[in-house]
Amino acid sequence: MPLSSPFRPKHFGPSAPGSVQIWVGARPRRLRGWLGVLLALISFGGGLALVGLSFRLGLRLMLNPEALPQVLAQFQRSQQMALPPATSLEDLRRQAEADQQRLGEPLRLGEPDPDGRGMLLVPLQSSASGAIVSLALLQGKDSEGELRAIATLPIPPLSKDLVLAPWLNNSQAPTAAPSTFAFSRVVPLPAPPVATDGIWLTLEGSWPQQGLTLRYGHLVHYDPQHQRLELLKPWSSPANRPPQWADLDGDGPSDLIIDETVGLEPALQGWQVIAGATPRLQSVSWVRVPGDAGARAGAYQQALRLARSGLWSLAATSLSDLKAALAEGWTPVAEAQLRLAERHAAITRQQADQDWSTPTQQVLALLIDGRWEAALTQLEANTDLLPTLISRLATDRGRMWSRISAAAAQPNPEPAVYVWGGLALKAQQNQPTSLDGATQDWLTRQPVPAASRQRLNRMLTALSSAQAQTVANKSDGATRQDLGQGAIAPAQTVADGAIAIAPLEAIIGQARPISAPQTGYAAPGQTLDSALGQWYAVELRTVRQNQTWRQGFATPATADPAVVWPAVRTAAQASPQVLRWVTPTTGVPSLLTVRGLTLANGTTTLLATGPAVDASVLPPLVFSQGALTWLDASQRQRPDAEAIATPVGAVLFGRQPLPAEFARALTNLAQHSLDLTGDGQTERVLTWDDAALAQLTQWQLPVDRSAPKTVILNSDNQVLYSDLFAPQSLVALTNPTLGGSIALLVHRSGSYDLLTWNAATKQFE
Repeated sequence: MPLSSPFRPKHFGPSAPGSVQIWVGARPRRLRGWLGVLLALISFGGGLALVGLSFRLGLRLMLNPEALPQVLAQFQRSQQMALPPATSLEDLRRQAEADQQRLGEPLRLGEPDPDGRGMLLVPLQSSASGAIVSLALLQGKDSEGELRAIATLPIPPLSKDLVLAPWLNNSQAPTAAPSTFAFSRVVPLPAPPVATDGIWLTLEGSWPQQGLTLRYGHLVHYDPQHQRLELLKPWSSPANRPPQWADLDGDGPSDLIIDETVGLEPALQGWQVIAGATPRLQSVSWVRVPGDAGARAGAYQQALRLARSGLWSLAATSLSDLKAALAEGWTPVAEAQLRLAERHAAITRQQADQDWSTPTQQVLALLIDGRWEAALTQLEANTDLLPTLISRLATDRGRMWSRISAAAAQPNPEPAVYVWGGLALKAQQNQPTSLDGATQDWLTRQPVPAASRQRLNRMLTALSSAQAQTVANKSDGATRQDLGQGAIAPAQTVADGAIAIAPLEAIIGQARPISAPQTGYAAPGQTLDSALGQWYAVELRTVRQNQTWRQGFATPATADPAVVWPAVRTAAQASPQVLRWVTPTTGVPSLLTVRGLTLANGTTTLLATGPAVDASVLPPLVFSQGALTWLDASQRQRPDAEAIATPVGAVLFGRQPLPAEFARALTNLAQHSLDLTGDGQTERVLTWDDAALAQLTQWQLPVDRSAPKTVILNSDNQVLYSDLFAPQSLVALTNPTLGGSIALLVHRSGSYDLLTWNAATKQFE
C-alpha cells in the first residue's frame, strides 16, 4: 500500500501537435526569393546579437553571481521614465499632480561643487497612499531655480516574503499581513566612520503589529562621481532599528548590521561592504567555511554548527581558538563570522544576567545562553512553570532542540542538557503521559549520569500531575458551560451519576503487541481469551467526536468501563486497521478486532486481536477505515524552483547565501497541490526523499534522514509547516471527505500526533 510515493515521477505524453494554415495572396516568384534572403539575413544577424548578449551576461553572472542585482539595476535604469532635460520643482510638482502623485521632501546629497551646483533627491509619492513610487535625481544651483534632470529611479514595494523573513521559523509570525510593503520616507544613513565612496541612504516604512513596530527598508547608494543612484539590498527589523555601521572584518567600521531579533532569540544580520563602482553587500554566512581553513575545516564546520544552533558563546570561543590556530590563514570573512558571533553572545549573556519580570522568561533566557544547569535548578525550585515551558518548547519550531542536540554533541556537556533534551522531546508529544520509548532511546544513546535520569523522571512526574490537573480543570469548566447552553460534552456527569460520552466517529492510535490480557473489560459477546490470536494494546492518540478531531480520549478517573464502551463501540466495531510500516512511506494494513478496553486514571486503552505484525520501521498505526488518506503518487508535480527558492531557502539557510545548485536541487522534490486549510486556495506540499536529504547533508545542514521531510507553502509561498530540522515526519492526512480542513498526522518522539489548522495563527498546531 503506497502511502506517500511522490518519489516516482508522473510521465506525461507529448501533446498532439496542431496544424495552422495561413492563406496569403500570390506574389511574384523573384520578389518572394529576395524577400526570403533578406529575412534570413535579418534573422541571422539578430540571432548573433542575441547569442553575444546572452554569452556576455551569462559569463558575467558565472564569474560573479553577486552581479545579478547590478544587471537588474542596469535593466531597471533602461526602463526609467525620462524627465525633461531642464525643469524646476514647480514643473516637477505639476507633472506629478497630473500623474496623481505628489513631491516628497527634497533631500540634498553632499556639498555643492565649486560652481555652486548641487545634487537634489526628490521622492515622488502616490497622492492616495503616500507610498514612494520613484526617486528623481536633479542638479542645480538653487532648488527654487532651474534644475537639470539626471535620472529617475522607480521604487517597487517589497514583497511580504522579504519583509517577514525574520519570522519564518517563529511561532509568533504576524497574521493578516499585506502582500506588499511600500516605502514612506527617505532617510540618510550616518556617514560611516571609515571613509567610503558615495552617500548611503535607506528607503523606509513601518508596520505596527502585535504591539510592536516592524521597520523595513531598502538600502540606496549614490555615486557622485558617476551621478548614479542604485538600489542595493532590502532589510527588515522587527526590533524597529535602522541599519547600523560596524567593524566586522577588522578593516574599520564600514560594515552593516541589521537587527532581526524576534523575542529573546538574538538575530543579527551582518553585511560586509565590498567596495566597487557599485558597492556590493556580502552576507556573513554561518554555512561557508573560509577556503584557508585547511586541515581544520572540520573543526570550523563544527563551530559554524554551534552558531547556526544558537549556542553563541560556544561558537565565539571555538572561532577564537581557530583564529589563533590558523594564524596567517585567518581571513576577513572568518573575522566577520567571529565578531558577529561575539555580538550575539554578548546579547544572550546580558539577557541571562538580567532580572526578568516573570520566572518563565528568566528560565528561557538561561536556556538561550546555554546555561543548562542554572535553568534546570530554577525549574526544580518552581515546578509550576513546567506546563508553560513545555508549551513554549512545543511551539519552538526546532530551535531549542537544535541548541540542545548541538550542546549534547560537545565533549563533556553539562549533565543538565540531557534533562532538557528529554523535556524538549516530551514537549513534542504534547501528551500527559510518562517517559516514552523514543525519549528513553535518545537518552540511552547518550552518556547520561544516573542522577540526570532521576532528575528527568521527577520533572516528568511533576509535569504529568500538572497537566492532569489542568485537563481536569478545563473539563469541569467546559462541562459547566456546555450544560448551561444545553449541549452534551464529550464526557460529562449527569444528574443520576451516570457518564454521558459523545460517541467516537473515528480513531487514530498506535498498537503495542501484548500477551493475552489478564484483566480488563470484555465487550458484550467477547472474551479476553489467549486463543484468539495476537493481542494488541491500542493507545488512542486522536479521536473524532461531534465531527471534530480531538487529541486523546480522556474520561473521568472514576468512570466505569461498561459506561465508556457504548461511546467506543461504533468506531471499534467498524473494522479498524493496523498498519505495519515497511518503510517510512509504505505500509501493509491488516484488520483488527476490538474486544474490550482498560481504563487507568482517565486514559482509555483498547484491547484488540489481529494477525501478528513483524518488526515495523515506525510504531504500528491503528486507524478507522476512511479516517486517513495519503498523497497519490500519480498526482506528483514538478515544483516551480523559482517560486519556492526564497521561502524554502530561508527555512534551510536563514538569510545566508544559497548554494549555486540550490534551485536545481529543488526541481527534484516531489510536490503535491491540495487545499489543506479549507479556504479554497491550494497549498504546496514539498517532500524530500532520501536522495534529496543527502543533498542537504552535503551542505552541512543538520537534517534527520531517518524519514522523508516535508515543507508546506500556502498560495503566497509562506511556510505553514516544516519538519526539516524537527525530530518528526508527516506520515498521513485526515480524509477531506469527513469535512473541515485537513489535519496532518505526524510521527514524533515515538508516537503519533495530529496537527490541525489554526486560522488565527496561520499554522498547523
